[in-house]
This record gives sequence, structure tokens and C-alpha cells, in this order.
Amino acid sequence: MTIYILDADVIIWCANNNKLDLLFKNKRIIIPNVIFEQAFKRTDKETGEIKSIELQKFIDNKSLEIVDNPASDDIEEIKNTYEQCPELAEIHDGEAECIFLITKNKDYKLCTGELGVMKVIGFRRLSTQMVSLEELIGSVKNLRYDFTKKCLKENLKIGSNLFVKYGNWS
Repeated sequence: MTIYILDADVIIWCANNNKLDLLFKNKRIIIPNVIFEQAFKRTDKETGEIKSIELQKFIDNKSLEIVDNPASDDIEEIKNTYEQCPELAEIHDGEAECIFLITKNKDYKLCTGELGVMKVIGFRRLSTQMVSLEELIGSVKNLRYDFTKKCLKENLKIGSNLFVKYGNWS
């Protein structure tokens, strides 16, 4: 059974566009606690107001599980991928935890709209463990380009090409 891991941007976009029920329908999703905290309480960019996303019903019906991964050397190494390849962006703790989770379980697939994370995934040769939001919820009106299958494919390819250029061949 495929289990999906979501980055905060996916949850926030779906909440802002009334797509949370569609996102969680008939899926098993896990998110690291740090991602949960980012999505649950966030600051509205326009108003500066702190808003929360109600995720409890998804936890209650077992479609969402919050996991807590302690910081480890593996996560630090993932966060520092940009040191191996200067053309990659630095990623934050939550994104590194998501990547760590997919490296440990081939049944996990990560969904994010962060282009830098997509490139890191391609660089780390984990492209088959990525999924676009478009693939999870279908083609919906006003879907941001960074959530499309086309964008995902383009950025995974960039990361893969960077591996060829900078990968550790020892």
C-alpha cells in the first residue's frame, strides 16, 4: 500500500482552496511533526493573522498520521545535499525528514511543491518516490504550476542531471 508524505505547502494550498477532503480521501498520509506544526498554525501572508488548519478529523479517521522523527546524522546529511552540489538549494528540517522517510521505505511517496526539494530528490535518485499534487487530487481549477506533474518531472530531471555532474562516484 502506498503511503503519501506531504510537505506543508501541499496542505496549506489544499486548505486555502477547499481541497483537504479531496486530498485525504481514500489515502493513507503521514507527515512529520515539524510539517504538522508548520501547516497547523501558519501566518497569513496578506493579513499577518495566525490561522490554523483543522486536521483532527483526518487523524481521527486514520487517513493522517503524525510521525516524530528525531534529528539524526542521516537528516543532517540530507539537509546538506546542497554542499555536494552547489546548484541545489538548502532545504529545511521538515523537508529533510520527508526525504529521510522515503529513503527508508519504498512504499512511501513524497508530495511537495518546493522546486528545490524536487531537485534534491532527483539528485538523490529517488524520483520514483515522488508524486505531484495533481496526481493526488486530479486536475483542478487554479492548481499552481509547482503542483503539476509536468513541473515535478522537469525538476526531477534537473536534479538527476546534477547528479551526473556532481554525484559522488567513489
